[in-house]
Amino acid sequence: MKIFLTFNPHIENLSQNNLLNNFTTILKKYYRKYLGSRYYKHKDKQYQIGIFQEIGSEDFKQPHLHIIVDVPTNMMMKFYNFLKDSLVNIYPHLTANFQMIGSRKYDETNVYNYCLKEGGSIVTNSDLYEKIPNFN
Repeated sequence: MKIFLTFNPHIENLSQNNLLNNFTTILKKYYRKYLGSRYYKHKDKQYQIGIFQEIGSEDFKQPHLHIIVDVPTNMMMKFYNFLKDSLVNIYPHLTANFQMIGSRKYDETNVYNYCLKEGGSIVTNSDLYEKIPNFN
């Protein structure tokens, strides 16, 4: 089932790259915990994810992340709590939001439209997979 997550550290002018790098590092730790140390060999078991970077309003440039991810129902809260708790260790004033995306087609469309409104960069599974160096 798809869920919609928002993580906002509430830090003005925070580097979007730092926030994204911290998030992806935590995501890899989650996979390492639940899929093992060779999690990168199990791409089929990694969740389909879309990470949308947003800067915020002109008055308060507080970068934050909107995430749409397809997680098995029995793992939703473990996934969310792992990410939230890990991010709070880095960003003590972080606010987090968890919402299940409804089963109606326009529910998912509305969430995607909301995420796309800022026009920030989008990161997907293929962007997150670790690259294997080419030794040729």
